Amino acid sequence: MNRAKNLNIPLDTPLGSWYNIEGHIEYEVYRSQNIMCKRPTEEGPSIFERYKIAGEANYFVRNGIRHTPVHASHPTSMIEGRERHFHPDHQYSIVDFPVEQRQDSEDVEDMDEDDLTTLKNSETLVACSDGSYDPIEQKAAFIWRIVTENEMGLTSGSTPVDTNPKYFNSYRAEFADLRGVIRHMRKHDLHKKKITLYCDGKSCVDALNSNIEFTSASLERAESDIIQATQKIMKDFTNLNIEWVKGHLDDDDDDDDDDIELSERSLPVRLNIQCDLAAKECLRNSVKPSKRAPPMEGAKATLYLGTNIVTTEMAEQIHYAAEAPQMFKHIQNHLRRTKETVEDIN
Repeated sequence: MNRAKNLNIPLDTPLGSWYNIEGHIEYEVYRSQNIMCKRPTEEGPSIFERYKIAGEANYFVRNGIRHTPVHASHPTSMIEGRERHFHPDHQYSIVDFPVEQRQDSEDVEDMDEDDLTTLKNSETLVACSDGSYDPIEQKAAFIWRIVTENEMGLTSGSTPVDTNPKYFNSYRAEFADLRGVIRHMRKHDLHKKKITLYCDGKSCVDALNSNIEFTSASLERAESDIIQATQKIMKDFTNLNIEWVKGHLDDDDDDDDDDIELSERSLPVRLNIQCDLAAKECLRNSVKPSKRAPPMEGAKATLYLGTNIVTTEMAEQIHYAAEAPQMFKHIQNHLRRTKETVEDIN
């Protein structure tokens, strides 16, 4: 955020005046469950008067100073009663969100030590990745494969993809598979090799090959978290080339290459066809995760709504989260619809 402090970023609602203290806007009093902090003057030193709750009583008493409000406090106001007893005007109402969070998922790897040794002994590697997305089931998964130029040392990995199901798209799945294979190669010290990585998502290839500098203003860019995280890992590679390969050449269409046998196709095309078929199988067997995914390592910021990561259409998703519950309630009350009916229509 510091790099963007001199940028003029418009806000829908102005923040108002700021105190001369990091991280807090213009409020005089903050409170937690047991502590209140009152700023004596706007222009004075960056200190707060500290008030502590008096045992089981419902009032606070003066108790020293602090240089910042306490953690997880929220703005309030207070009045002074008899015997210098102070009373906040608002109850403490911070809502905890104790979501069980799973560990950052590692791809399910299919390899043995001999294959890994073969890859490490080769100067040149060829990799391919492909994602699969089902808009009906609102699920996605991917698979990647790595081999030597003579197709030895086959290693593969796969895993389902996380994001908000209502805004899922194939773009996310393709980025996830690219990050998966790049992370695997870095993890197993293959990043010093000459590597060509193929993907049939041209926009994803172009995005990772770009040199865009991310700032706070870039957070609304679609899939910015996974792009940042992947590009951060890519910096460790000495000779990594990400190239586009035409996908779905095994589909029945009017392509002139349809009559070519799989074994006669180029290595990148064969790997792409194999990854496409395997990704669809992984998708069919995947189960939607019940726990919230952790923030993606390497991303500057992660926004959650409930258990879902917001990765695209950020403004629309925030608006939906703020307005949809009231709209649902209105429809149920005035149009006499059940909750199940409203959710099915939605």
